[in-house]
Amino acid sequence: MVQVVLTFDPSLGHRFHDFPLLSFLPCAPVRFIPSPIYYYLSLPDVPFDEAGRALLAPYAIRKIEACLVKKSKLQVVVAHPKLVSRFIGPDTKIIGVNTMDPLGLGPLTLMFNNAGREKSWVTKEFEDLLHRIQVAKKNTGSRAKVVVGGSGEWEFEHRPEMIEQLGIDHVVQGEMDDIIHLLFEQLIEDSLDHSIFMYGHKTTTFDAHGRPFIRYVKDDAGRFICRNPASRYRLPKIEDIPTIVNPAISGQAEIMRGCGIDCDFCEVTTRPLRYYPPEKVVEEVLVNLRGGINNAWFVTDNQWAYMVRDPMFWPNKEAIFRLYRAVMQHVSKANPMHATLAPVAADPEAAMGVAKIVGAGPDKHIGVQIGLETGSDKLVLKHMVNKAKPLKVGVDGTWAEIVVEAQKVYNAAYWIPAYTIILGQEGETDEDSWDTIGLINYMASLNLYFTVTPMALVNLGSLRGTNVLTDVYANLTPAQAALIYVCWRNTKRMAQSVAFKIAKDNFLFRILTTTILNVGANFWLDRLEKYFARLGKEYERAIDKAKNYVHIKTMGTDFNKLRQMYKAMKVSV
Repeated sequence: MVQVVLTFDPSLGHRFHDFPLLSFLPCAPVRFIPSPIYYYLSLPDVPFDEAGRALLAPYAIRKIEACLVKKSKLQVVVAHPKLVSRFIGPDTKIIGVNTMDPLGLGPLTLMFNNAGREKSWVTKEFEDLLHRIQVAKKNTGSRAKVVVGGSGEWEFEHRPEMIEQLGIDHVVQGEMDDIIHLLFEQLIEDSLDHSIFMYGHKTTTFDAHGRPFIRYVKDDAGRFICRNPASRYRLPKIEDIPTIVNPAISGQAEIMRGCGIDCDFCEVTTRPLRYYPPEKVVEEVLVNLRGGINNAWFVTDNQWAYMVRDPMFWPNKEAIFRLYRAVMQHVSKANPMHATLAPVAADPEAAMGVAKIVGAGPDKHIGVQIGLETGSDKLVLKHMVNKAKPLKVGVDGTWAEIVVEAQKVYNAAYWIPAYTIILGQEGETDEDSWDTIGLINYMASLNLYFTVTPMALVNLGSLRGTNVLTDVYANLTPAQAALIYVCWRNTKRMAQSVAFKIAKDNFLFRILTTTILNVGANFWLDRLEKYFARLGKEYERAIDKAKNYVHIKTMGTDFNKLRQMYKAMKVSV
């Protein structure tokens, strides 16, 4: 038996027919999506070998595996979550579990599960995995410690009682892929080196002027573990982060860490910016290629900040193009995980150049996730002023103008953005909601291709210490209801317009998948409208108004000739 068994939240291993809209499916309540439909739409699952090892795994768990393989003598295996029990026995010392949304408290999941009142599929699958682990430990007499980490660890700070209920020994916070070997070795020996690690977690508090600052909360019970802020092991430099040794799901390869935009609700922006040079990215691309993955999905929180040198965040196009050219020598496709809007509105050549390098076209779109957040100038200036860089809201244009023109650039270059917006921000009014409704409807009226998904505010980043989870439905205004409706109406539009075109299955399965999507979108939108109508006449009137509300605030900013610029650009591959 191996000493360290690594596995992951099963929802992170689903491929969802390679259809972008379906990646949100685990957020949905178990009660409303029958298991046969859920498991069909989740296919294909991560492949595994005869022993039960995952042949592909989430990038985060591959980083942990790489550190252990390269820096420790501990034997390690990455097990498929359905088959994890095969590897658990008396010799097992550590069972590490990676998760993104273990308790269903993520900002999108809260919108689907009625602010936690319903159990989501992501929670059910995580609980089933932890139950499977506990049964295997009991059956084999294993005394292995269960250690959970990943971007979803913060949810246990809100519900610490779930740590014991799920049989978890420790929840680990923060980047650990350079020193996880030290942590596991010390946990095995029950001798945590407090000069490196501490029992506790990072949070924020506010001074008398309302300015946030980081502090660390000790946990005498030893449930939470984080890097000691005074440790000699600072956050790792790029050269200290190990290259993955086995392939990651969807060809994931990290190109940078951090974002730099400083939205007050976001955790990602608290990480300092660090960049992988192209040759280090290519190393991981080649690992994935050996696993049969002929594409690269760049792990990044803000692609346009890659190698950025300008304090106003003008994109470093030369560095970005150099990265894509280096990677495209080895694979047939590459795209980023996350990006932003304003750099593209300011400098269309950035998106257009990437599109030309990767060979984007009518039958080869580039998908990307983007935080749109709001259509309101006021909320942008209050909570995320840097999101408009290198432009300035109110000087170079309204936020709506910047968004619309960036969207035009993206579509002209065959990008399809998947936007998210946030409900429940501090100071939000009905006018802000209508600004967002108008923006979404206006872009849809131009037949631009995009999705937009509403999310509840979850205070992370500089707001982390407030421990606030927004219960949108408890104080839902008619304007917010109308905004939610408009978001899902646009999803229905996209499902009907492009679902069949961008699905990756064979012809018959594409028909089946898109049929389920279209029926599901119609069903969900109908239920949503009826639910809001039951809340009162003012909700019904708001939704009726929203159906035809296409107003956006403008300053007359001109961003024309985008498609001509795209055709004229010369980018050699």
